[in-house]
Amino acid sequence: MKRLIHIILTIAIAFPTMATSYERRLARMNDHFDHAEWSEVLDETRKMVDMKPTDVEPYSAALVAAQFLNDIPAENKYLMLSQNNRVHIDSLLQHVYVRTRLIHNAQVYEKLLLNLKANNRWLSRVFNIYLLDFYNFARKTQETITIADELLQATPDNLRFKKIKANALFYQGDNEEAIELYENILTCDSTDYEVLTFLGAYYTTLDIMAINEVDSMYLHDAQPVDSMYINRKQHIIDTRIQHTLSLLRKAHEMQPSEHLNSQIEQLSSVTCQLPAKPEKRKSGKNRVAK
Repeated sequence: MKRLIHIILTIAIAFPTMATSYERRLARMNDHFDHAEWSEVLDETRKMVDMKPTDVEPYSAALVAAQFLNDIPAENKYLMLSQNNRVHIDSLLQHVYVRTRLIHNAQVYEKLLLNLKANNRWLSRVFNIYLLDFYNFARKTQETITIADELLQATPDNLRFKKIKANALFYQGDNEEAIELYENILTCDSTDYEVLTFLGAYYTTLDIMAINEVDSMYLHDAQPVDSMYINRKQHIIDTRIQHTLSLLRKAHEMQPSEHLNSQIEQLSSVTCQLPAKPEKRKSGKNRVAK
């Protein structure tokens, strides 16, 4: 009994000591990190992992330090250690992201993800998801599209990946391909408010331009056939404008707004009526002759 009590007391004393020792190492590690002393960071994290293998902090710091030292074996080592010790990969990468943001060096985060992806293909989908979000936030459109395509090869029906790719395509000027992808998203989910409002606004602009173009052609036609131009406008109203109104009205039903209501009213007021042609002014010579 005395021996058992002695063991319990020993453990009770040891735990606070270990905790205190770990906290001191954590403080030293963070101090080295703040001063960009990357080798010292790795020295501390090696000991910290042995003391508290489930804590995410040493792994995240070690990965960033290894990237600054261009130590790819160390990157892979700490990734494997984290997974063997059941540190959640999402938690690890989120901590890495926070650390690189704090030192204002997003390039380190990007390079680290690319290295880890290249050397640990079994986790490539996870790294691709984080790369996709990073590139999308940074407006690196071509990189965004490349990573989105890789992810869509494995999960072709993922609407989030499709939407991010469509946004990138539109942002870099590939409007036709982007619109096709947005329409594809609506065939899968007709209640996507973001896509409904985007396409509604985009089509509203194009529809008004199409109507104005017909009016302009009519005004510049020396001998216009009114019925032909009326039929052109009516066709735009019956097809394009009706499609746009269906998108806007569905979005408005989901989440009413003044902007949506304004677009709906603008398109609803379009008619096939032709503009009045200005009367030709008589030349100065004819006026004098009169």
